[in-house]
Amino acid sequence: MSNKVDFESPVLIGFSFEKTITLSEEEISTFATLSGDFNPLHHNEDIAKASRVGGFIASGPQSSALFMGTIATYLAPGYLVMGMRIEGEFRAPIKPNLELQIRWVAKTVIPKPKLNGYIVANEGGIYHEDQKLFWGIGTCIIVKE
Repeated sequence: MSNKVDFESPVLIGFSFEKTITLSEEEISTFATLSGDFNPLHHNEDIAKASRVGGFIASGPQSSALFMGTIATYLAPGYLVMGMRIEGEFRAPIKPNLELQIRWVAKTVIPKPKLNGYIVANEGGIYHEDQKLFWGIGTCIIVKE
C-alpha cells in the first residue's frame, strides 16, 4: 500500500462551479409523484395558491437531488465522484419558472492514500438572483475511473 495518492487532485481549494436551471410546474409534480410525495403543494394549483407559499413549490427531495447531482457531474469530470455526506437547510420555497443557480465551492481537499483518492468538502446553495433558497454542505471522495 502506497502512502501517496497515485494521481494529482483534479480539484483545488476554492474551485467553484455553477449550473442554471428552471423547473416547470409539470417537472415539480412529476418528481413529487415519482418520489411518493403527494403533498398538494406539488400537485394541486388551487390549494397551493391558497396556501401561505402562494403557489406550487418543489419538494424537499427534488431540491436536495438537484443540489447533490451537480457535485457528481461538475466537480471532477473524468473521475468517479461518490457522495459521503450531505447536509442541507431549506431557507425559502423553490417555485416554478424561476431561473435558479446551483453553486458549489470546494472548501477542503484531503488526500486519502488508503482509498487512493481525495476527500473534498464543498459548500453551496440554490439561489434565485441573490436570494439563497437552499444552503448545504457535501463531502465526497474522488477516485480514478
